[in-house]
Amino acid sequence: MIIRDAFFGVKTFSAFTKRIGIAKNILSQRLDHLQQHDIIQKRPIGLGSSRFEYSLTEKGLALFPVIVALGQWGDEWVFGKGHEPIILIDRQDRQPIKPMRVEAANDRTLGLQDVTFEVGPGASETTQQLVKDADRDDPAAVS
Repeated sequence: MIIRDAFFGVKTFSAFTKRIGIAKNILSQRLDHLQQHDIIQKRPIGLGSSRFEYSLTEKGLALFPVIVALGQWGDEWVFGKGHEPIILIDRQDRQPIKPMRVEAANDRTLGLQDVTFEVGPGASETTQQLVKDADRDDPAAVS
């Protein structure tokens, strides 16, 4: 919710507190965690100010497609068509954006049944074992 609200332009601790409605100590811990992972940065609001503002880093801004996909999922499965609380509009052509999708290299839309999992170069032993043990005929087995 912090990241979502940061995309909406929320910048101050008090604004996050008001919008999200969580205890200040919990918000402080979560903001610190996001800073440690270089998703949000904290800067003084002015020279010599004891007040700060928060903004998304490049890494945080890279979460935009994830936030959009989660919002679109909620629009479909929680609110339902015609009841979307927010509609994203392309500033250039003033049209709603297309639904996010997973695509093959040739632009084909893919579902879970269309992909397979392979061990990547950064896989831990646990991940390697998970992929090795997965039933290739049942993609739902990898969850």
